[in-house]
Formats: sequence, C-alpha cells, structure tokens
Amino acid sequence: MYHLDNISQKKGNTQILNGINLKIDEDSIFAILGPSGSGKTTLLNILAGIDRPTGGKFLNEDGQVERGIMVFQDYRLFPHMTVFQNITFGLKVKKTKGSDIKQRAKDITETMGISELINRYPDELSGGQQQRVALARALILNPKLLLMDEPFSSLDEALRIEMLDFVKELQRKFQLTIIFVTHYKTEAYMLSNKVAILINGQIMQVDAPKKLESNPQNFSVAKFLGQANFIEGSLTNDDFVSPIYSGKVNVVTEEGKLYLPFSGQLQLDQTDYPAFKGKIVEKKWMGSNSERVSIEIDKNVIYCDLASESVDENKEYQFYFSKLPVVF
Repeated sequence: MYHLDNISQKKGNTQILNGINLKIDEDSIFAILGPSGSGKTTLLNILAGIDRPTGGKFLNEDGQVERGIMVFQDYRLFPHMTVFQNITFGLKVKKTKGSDIKQRAKDITETMGISELINRYPDELSGGQQQRVALARALILNPKLLLMDEPFSSLDEALRIEMLDFVKELQRKFQLTIIFVTHYKTEAYMLSNKVAILINGQIMQVDAPKKLESNPQNFSVAKFLGQANFIEGSLTNDDFVSPIYSGKVNVVTEEGKLYLPFSGQLQLDQTDYPAFKGKIVEKKWMGSNSERVSIEIDKNVIYCDLASESVDENKEYQFYFSKLPVVF
C-alpha cells in the first residue's frame, strides 16, 4: 500500500495542491482524473521526486519516503541516441555490466515488440513506437511503481485503445503499481481499478469507475464528469419541482439541480420511480448498441442514451428512473 499523506504544494501565492490524502494498493492501476489546471501533473512530479511538496509525504507500506519512475507525456527520448541507447541509458548511469545491459535490453525490446527498432532514432518512430520505447526505458529498471503523465493524449483513438490494453498486459506481467493522470475519463475508466477525482487541488472523490458515474458525491464531480442533464428547479423538503419532473428526490446539496446522467438513470421498463412522459424528437447513433435520444417534455429538451431501436422518433413514451434521482 502506498500512502499520500497530506500532500500540499504552494507556488508563490497560488495553492496548487491542498492536503492530498490517498491510499493506493500495490499491484493495481490507479488513475488521477481531473480538468486541466487541477494540479494533476504537479502531484505526479511530487510522487516521482522531481518536485518537493510544501507539506506532506509520499510513503510506502514500511513508512519510507517513496518515489516512482516517470513516463512523461512527451516521452522525452534523447533525439541524438538510438532506441537501444535510450532504453539502456538508466542502466549505464547505474554502471550495470555490459553483458547484463545487452540481455536486459533484448528481453525488454522483445516484450515491448520493438526489437526491430533498436538502431532507429526517435524522429524515425511513430507516436505509438515512441511510447513503447519510453515505457521500455522505464521498465528495464525493474520499478515497482510506474508513473504516467497523460500517457495517451498524443495518440489517435484506435492507437490509444490498443495502448490501453497493452499497458494492462504490462501491469500484469511485471506486477506493477501504476499511477497515471489524465483528463480523459474514458482512459481512466478503461485502464484503472480506482479513480481519484482531483479538482482545484483537492481530491473530491475516490471510487471504482462505475460508482463515479452513478454516485458522484458532489456537484463539482458531477459537473466535471459531464454527460448529464442538470435540471433547474426548487426544493420543498424532499420534493423537487421543475417543468420536467416534480416529485421525490434524494437531496445531496441544496443548489437545486436535478442530476440526470445520459446513461443509466432513465429507462422504459417500469420501476417504482416514474419520471415523466416525453416525445422523442431526435436519435443519434453512438456506436455499439446505443443511441443518444433527445426527449421533449413540455417544450424542454433533455438527453438520454438508450439501446438502439428501443424508441422511435416523434413518438411519446413513459420514462422511469432506475433509482430515486439526486439533486445537488
């Protein structure tokens, strides 16, 4: 178990991180997800020992100060060195025996599928190849903890998904703990076991991906995750009143916004929580077996993801909540 113990960072008059406390299981993949400017990279630099916090510590299970090996967003390969020289640079700094360097380089390049690239230079590589070289350079040092800063942001969608799966395989093969930061929630959900939401230098929620979407703990998390309707209304005790829905709700805060995520909250099958009747005014195919539908209720339009072909345009349907809706 790794412990982030009350880590804070202040630069000048700007408080970048404010009392970050996290516990991260060994042999897991942990994502730190947040908008640009939330402090993600600053936190990762502290975990790598590149930067010193103004308060707090990063500790391992034995209570010792810990630091991981970083794979940077821009890879930071040495342009004047070949792939082989880049990968083995850290071993040479450690004055590892030449025969060991060659064997370990052979092993890691085979694992990474880049054996045929060892004599090329970085500017002769694609983005995906550069990323594999950067990972090989880190993994050849046999780290227990790997840190990744926005690792897939420069890749196209197909290659990004391929690398997500590849990193999962590497994590299992090398029994790594991986901490990575991203502002793409799809990456965080697909790759990680747990996700921490970092907003304005504070951890707002830590949960498994599914729980984040279905149970955001506050309005800031719900708004950042997006893909949701936020319906204005008023509250009287536990009753919510709006032009779209009026009825019982689960009140989390008193801001008076009904949270209806596009996916998972509304359905056609009857439940104990009737929502409203609405007319389907548009359908857009979202890939796989899903369509985003526009629903008109009393001249107001909201959005919902439903199974393809489950509704028809210009028809009215009775909708139900899968559970009591939440008001932030």
